[in-house]
Amino acid sequence: MTLGRTSVLALSLLAALVAAMWDPQTPGLVNVALTSQGTRVVADTQYGDHVSGANAADGRIGHGTACWFSRDWTQLPCALTFEFRQPERLKRAVLYQAQWTGSMYHTKDFAIEVSNDGQTWRRVAAGALADDNSATTALDIDCETRWARVVVLTSYIPFQTCGFSEVEFLAERPAAVGSSELILNDSPAITSQDMGGSAFAFVHEGPQALVEAGSGEVVAELRTGESLAISADVAINDPSAVVGASVAATPASAVHSNEGRADLALLSLTVGDRRAEAAITQPDRPQSVHLETGAKGAARAVLTVRAGAPVLLRLGRLQVAIGDRVFTGSPPLSATDYGAGPPPATPDLRPAIQSELIRLDWMAQDGIGTPRLPVAFPQAIESVIERGKAIAARLHPDSPERRAALDAWRQAVRPTEGLGPEARGPEAYLRLREAKRALLLAEAAPLLGPIAFAKQVPACFSHQLTQYYGRYARPGGGLYVLPEPGRAMTARLLTASLPLGSVMHPEVSWDAKDILFAFCQTDSTPSNTIEGAHGRYYHLYRVATDGTGLRRLTDGPYNDFAPRYLPDGKIVFISTRRGGWHRCGTPGCENYVLTVADADGSRARPISYHETQEWDPAVLHDGRLVYTRWDYVDRHPVFYEQLWTTSPDGTRAAALFGNSTFNPVGIWEARPVPGSGKLMATAAAHHAMTAGSIILLDPSRGVDGLKPITRLTPDAPFPESETVVPSAWHAVMPGTEPYDTEENRRWPGHCYRSPYPLSERLFLAAYSFRELVGEPHANPANMFGIYLCDADGNKELLYRDPNIASLWPVPIKPRRKPPILPSVLASGSPSGKSVTGDDTGVFVLQDIYASLPRVPRGSVKALRIVQVLPKTTPGADRPPIGIPSGAPGKQVLGTVPVEADGSAHFVVPARKEVAFQALDERGIAVQIMRSGTYLQPGERTTCVGCHEPRVTSPPAARPLALRRPPSRIAPGPDGSKPFSYPIMVQSLLDQRCVSCHSGAKPAGGIVLTGEPEGHYTRSYNALARRVPFSDMGNGEAISKPGRFGAAGSPLMKMLLDGHQGVRLSRSEVERLATWMDVSVLFYGTFDPAEQERQRRGERIPGPKLE
Repeated sequence: MTLGRTSVLALSLLAALVAAMWDPQTPGLVNVALTSQGTRVVADTQYGDHVSGANAADGRIGHGTACWFSRDWTQLPCALTFEFRQPERLKRAVLYQAQWTGSMYHTKDFAIEVSNDGQTWRRVAAGALADDNSATTALDIDCETRWARVVVLTSYIPFQTCGFSEVEFLAERPAAVGSSELILNDSPAITSQDMGGSAFAFVHEGPQALVEAGSGEVVAELRTGESLAISADVAINDPSAVVGASVAATPASAVHSNEGRADLALLSLTVGDRRAEAAITQPDRPQSVHLETGAKGAARAVLTVRAGAPVLLRLGRLQVAIGDRVFTGSPPLSATDYGAGPPPATPDLRPAIQSELIRLDWMAQDGIGTPRLPVAFPQAIESVIERGKAIAARLHPDSPERRAALDAWRQAVRPTEGLGPEARGPEAYLRLREAKRALLLAEAAPLLGPIAFAKQVPACFSHQLTQYYGRYARPGGGLYVLPEPGRAMTARLLTASLPLGSVMHPEVSWDAKDILFAFCQTDSTPSNTIEGAHGRYYHLYRVATDGTGLRRLTDGPYNDFAPRYLPDGKIVFISTRRGGWHRCGTPGCENYVLTVADADGSRARPISYHETQEWDPAVLHDGRLVYTRWDYVDRHPVFYEQLWTTSPDGTRAAALFGNSTFNPVGIWEARPVPGSGKLMATAAAHHAMTAGSIILLDPSRGVDGLKPITRLTPDAPFPESETVVPSAWHAVMPGTEPYDTEENRRWPGHCYRSPYPLSERLFLAAYSFRELVGEPHANPANMFGIYLCDADGNKELLYRDPNIASLWPVPIKPRRKPPILPSVLASGSPSGKSVTGDDTGVFVLQDIYASLPRVPRGSVKALRIVQVLPKTTPGADRPPIGIPSGAPGKQVLGTVPVEADGSAHFVVPARKEVAFQALDERGIAVQIMRSGTYLQPGERTTCVGCHEPRVTSPPAARPLALRRPPSRIAPGPDGSKPFSYPIMVQSLLDQRCVSCHSGAKPAGGIVLTGEPEGHYTRSYNALARRVPFSDMGNGEAISKPGRFGAAGSPLMKMLLDGHQGVRLSRSEVERLATWMDVSVLFYGTFDPAEQERQRRGERIPGPKLE
């Protein structure tokens, strides 16, 4: 795929004339404030480039990053200044209030001022906006000016001072051109959504075109006899007006010659009943066609081009000229509305369109003609040369392809050396860009081959959880193979026999003969995008790489996705078969965890018993699995979505990286790098689908923080922690430093995802210029293309379908199979029982004092074993089980002893998630684990300490606990299992406290009876807030000893000191401490009927789901 002189003309043919926007409320007036019209907008102050002054003039009225926000604590007055391209007759100003939380950034009083020189200002109007996100104000004005500004005089709060969602200046013009319409072969064009400053238009079996948003230029490939037309309404108030356009044509085939042939193209321009014609006979020479109107009035202008030979056309905007003033309409960029169905099926892109797509991608990357932070060609060329030289320096000339690429690079650079800006124009830029592309492709050539990938419309609800439920799936796409990446964008569909639906997560087998993937049948986007369309599920499928042998592997009312081949022939994937619901949001999201099955999908069973979500398994070089786990037991729900490892049989589950890391908020899509101990992954947001920045992680350099992380896409910040994700998701913890880049200011929220490492330096990934959108909205259907990237920030487009996202690229190349790890589980046992049939496992804790933070040696006498239960009802705190927000269910299994050297050796039930609490001699927790672990039947796991540095060596001496058989758990106090405040605590209060704390005049005004009060009882409501607990509002990663529970409770201190002469026995202290240490819960069930029984003091059966 090459780019020649035909592309150069696109860069220099027309000036970047941009559109006026008609205001439907004021016919005849045009919004001239828009930056897309060439207006320059400058704010005296702004919170950041993602909420710059230009946001108030981009045609969007919306929340957060659609607005201009001032810097916090701005001293008023401050101004937002507009410089128009030419003097304008302003007739009205319309202002829209900033949209954020509460009164934040809400403007109150303001004034409109104008100037003819940008220095001396006069006030022409004043007004006020209400303290409401939806507030708007319109003011009539009448003046001709080149400059206008909105001066904010007062605001509603001084901190987040002021802002606007949008400002419109409506002007009266002597001529105006309305929005353009594109007609191909006499039919309205099917037009894609924005791809990053451009859109694709086509008709089936007809012409194809690309429309640039900035210049408004239309680039189209037509075959002989095909036609293209651009039409727009024009309104003219001056009879001297001239309507016209410019068109250039280039033969689409290198072998085409115009000698002895018909004209390349015939042009006709009609305005009302007037008509002009012209012919293009010479390639690459713009041909103008124009009409003098000779009268005032409104008419339809139509420019038609009919190809006399295969041609590549470049058409400028329709424009009206009056003297030296030129008025243009907006380009034909309106995306085709396809409703709730699939996006239009894109035909194979014609060769010239493929080349143009790459050219436009280069320009969008480098900032040429972009709406934000545009750069000139000399500046862009400097960057291209610098990056290209770095690739050339590391490229060994060890193949003909590499030698040719290096030679082409030297030839491209040589003409630009030592010359001025005149030698650094569009032609030099394209030559250098094409040569740099060849360098990167040559470097990757030994590692590349055909690529499997999925086309998919992202889910209708953007969130880490919801993106993978079938009920949120949108239709369109399939599983594809790109046979010649970097050479052609022609892809082959492998799943034509599947019904309409959604495909994701392709994975190529070790021998590169088969592909696993997930598919959900759906023919429409759910009408309720919050609840989704229940009854739709993703299931696993397999197909040969040649498209034969398509077979469904899993079934049932479960979502199965993210499949990977295991070295032993089985498959591992993520599934909702475990049961349960997430705890922190509404509507509820079904839990999904690691699951394994035989190669044919049979005997599927969970291998993880974590109480909430897990994602993205991958097989490491040593045969273990790496995956993402959401570990928010009594912790903040936004963080702690980081990397864990386990064996393929589910044994040895352990944190690998990030379990105390806040930036990035989470890491997904981890894969091992070939020939390396490092991992490549996506640093992404919690409140959005997986997308963000690609990182290289070296766990040998640390288990938390930024030190082990290398940013492979340094142009993209980590979303939600370093940047705001629309609508307004921003989770910043102390220590998170601001991070922004020129590229992110140019394309706010641009993002990467689904990396596939080829080496530590080279990788495939999906990339989007479009901003990542978060909960509860949907992202654009065509958001991503597939790129070859390197660690220096270079990327080259390999494939883009303009109508639908392309994701999850995987090379179809044989890979070395990792070793098969031996399992402690019985071979082929679907129940997961060990060889002995014992449904338990054994923990060995070598030294509890080898912990972070430290606890005093000798202070720990026992461990309390707390079982963490999955939520069994959907929706956050529906119903609540205690005052802690979003609390997981819990029950106390009991305690085991800790030896004098800090060691413990004990049996626990298998396949149940447990957490540990270190107890002192009183049975009070000095440290509380806010995570969970589990054992498989027959598994024996040893750990050094609690939160010890994971590079810690085990102690040399044999722990005392290993000199005896493992301890059996001693049951906890009555009411521990199932957990019950009325049984555990209220029964004690009735004996020791109620005599004083009841009746008409209870002691201290505190009632400690078991009478119902709200969702709980009077005593619970009186006591629970007197105990410090951790819930999902707490951002602390690791508990400070004595911070939570009984050890930190003033209530427990008062009781231990002897309240009113009452001395509690050891067993009574244990009862109260158990309640306090287990997050002061009230109920041991999420079932509303069983909760009512518990509140009455009745006993209930154990949990149905453990």
